[in-house]
Amino acid sequence: MVRKNQPIIAVLVIVLMMMLVLGGCASKTPGDTAGKAGSEVVLGYVGPMTGPSATMGIATKQGAELAIEEINKAGGIMGKTIKFVTRDDEADPTKSKTAVQELIDKEKVQMMIGQPNSTCVAASEDYVNQNKIIQILNIATNTPLVNVEKYPYTFRTFFPSPVQAEALVNIAKKAGFQKIVLLGDTTALGNDGIASLQAACKADGITPVEAITYKSGDADMTPVAEKIKQAGADCVLAWTLGADGAKIVSALSRIGYMDKLIYLGYTGLSLPNFRELAGDGIDRCYTITGFWSVDKAAGATQLDKARQELYDKIVAKYGKYGPGGRTTAPQMVASGYEAVYLYKWAVETAGSFDPDAVKNTLETKISEFPLKVGTADTYRFSPTNHEAISGKDLVPVLLDPMLTTDKIFGDVYIRGSFTK
Repeated sequence: MVRKNQPIIAVLVIVLMMMLVLGGCASKTPGDTAGKAGSEVVLGYVGPMTGPSATMGIATKQGAELAIEEINKAGGIMGKTIKFVTRDDEADPTKSKTAVQELIDKEKVQMMIGQPNSTCVAASEDYVNQNKIIQILNIATNTPLVNVEKYPYTFRTFFPSPVQAEALVNIAKKAGFQKIVLLGDTTALGNDGIASLQAACKADGITPVEAITYKSGDADMTPVAEKIKQAGADCVLAWTLGADGAKIVSALSRIGYMDKLIYLGYTGLSLPNFRELAGDGIDRCYTITGFWSVDKAAGATQLDKARQELYDKIVAKYGKYGPGGRTTAPQMVASGYEAVYLYKWAVETAGSFDPDAVKNTLETKISEFPLKVGTADTYRFSPTNHEAISGKDLVPVLLDPMLTTDKIFGDVYIRGSFTK
């Protein structure tokens, strides 16, 4: 009896084994959301939570956490709860690379918000793209970080160096400045900024009187200020981070030259330490931004509706800006917030977590993205371009004072204009 049933049992065993194999293969099909582990989708972020760049790192984390809290309360992304894993890289590229690899290998992240510091992104970007992780850069500006051929899964929603340089040069040209000095440190960030400014000047038919470089972190910036004075500058186009820029402005004031020029800097000047350390010369300092600014001269007293609503959420969750309160800039918080919603929208529009499907959606359907809380209202991704913003989206804004009304508590920029 047993011998008669042996062939039947053998066939049943073979069939069962085939079903298990086929089932296992099916669960690994790219884009099959049911195949993802558990009921979570893992988003990752590595950034400086401590050290000189901490305000940028914390701002991105705050924005992402605010978005994730809202999304999870509303049911997650395609029914999956978002798990958010973060690491502090202290703006150190080596630590950053190790942390990113850990999030990919151990935490199995499916999307990364890119580090604020360009050098940190550069250290890990190859690994991120080799593993087909969708990466959204919301602050880092260095030009080579976004390259469709080399880094096909990296997108940037912030303005890169060439875009900022184009805006700075256009503003200076329209204002009628004749003796423009370019200024930047000797790091990769500063070199990229100087090169971008030089290219923008050439495109606009402008010849700067001098390009001055300095070592970031130097305690005494008086020699830099003296070089600016000797060049007879009426405008400095500065690629300086907050603390360095503040020391240079303070030095220009000490030698009695700050009132002879306009100091117009890239977005590194938006760091709070610039306003805290620059001194009286800050009233002749400007930076550039997009829609997170208010045209007070036109009678505006608050941001547009969507950004104002988000600003109110930021204040409600993280407090007012100022001593003992929030130290992060609302537009930076907004950029982290938007990055999460951008990924959610792309996944749901694609109907899949598959990175190639998400990538294709970002490249071909970005005009349908409904959230308008970032630097610009129109993003320009395409299969050949992963940069969202152009120089036309940027305007000059005062660094002092900031707007203060019943709704705005002193950390939203006022649009500014000037002539030579």
